[in-house]
Amino acid sequence: MKFSILMAAGIPLVSPLMAAGVKSGHAEAELLVNTAGYKPGQPLTLGIQLKVEQGWHSYWVNPGVGGMPLKVTWTLPEGWQAEELRQPIPKRFMTGDLPGFGYEGTALFLANVTPPASAQGEVELKAKVSWLTCNDSACVPGDAELSVKLPVGEGKPGGDVAAIFQAEKKVPVKMEGAELIVEEAGDTLTLRVIAPNTFNLQGSTVFPATPEVVDPAAPIVFKRAKTEWIATVKKNEYAEGSPALLDIVLFGGMLEKPYIVSWQAKK
Repeated sequence: MKFSILMAAGIPLVSPLMAAGVKSGHAEAELLVNTAGYKPGQPLTLGIQLKVEQGWHSYWVNPGVGGMPLKVTWTLPEGWQAEELRQPIPKRFMTGDLPGFGYEGTALFLANVTPPASAQGEVELKAKVSWLTCNDSACVPGDAELSVKLPVGEGKPGGDVAAIFQAEKKVPVKMEGAELIVEEAGDTLTLRVIAPNTFNLQGSTVFPATPEVVDPAAPIVFKRAKTEWIATVKKNEYAEGSPALLDIVLFGGMLEKPYIVSWQAKK
């Protein structure tokens, strides 16, 4: 409706100049941005959208066994800063006999980018992206060089703002006030989450975000035990020594949105 009103009034819409999606292997990548024009000193959000052909899948930050997560290298103007790529919640699947975590269909990976306060004029933001797609019989890598030209402005929403807004809902956020404790006994790990009563882990789906700590074939099921939640899982057969850190992602069940809880061994 707003688009029609503006066009009828003869008011031009300002949009960033974007390249179309780039097809490689069994997926197509495209660079999205949530603003029509960057405001110096104010963060904006870039999105790498990966559309995988039906029957194929791509991989999460913890790919499980035999996969490879999506990787991105940014080329930004001087003084611009990119934060870590944020990945949406994955799904479990099997590639032949290999358990893995990743995505089917379309996944949108997000990164906040901040221009310096002194930034001026039109800029070009570039991303070199690589990924791996697999099905039960083959794995095929893909890569793309993506870019978007963005004018200076007031940081008003651009054409991709709705897609990025929806993608934000699938990215886990820190579970404030929660603590994860990991205890090792032989080839078994006991995970204990101590969280405020506002977080009910009953029925939640849990993924290990740190590779090669937890057996990717073993589901993680938390059960309440007095003031904490406990799950027992098998240690990853490829783990080298005792685990030093572990991030777990939880969503669904009684949780309002995806969360991440982290643990690091004491030195």
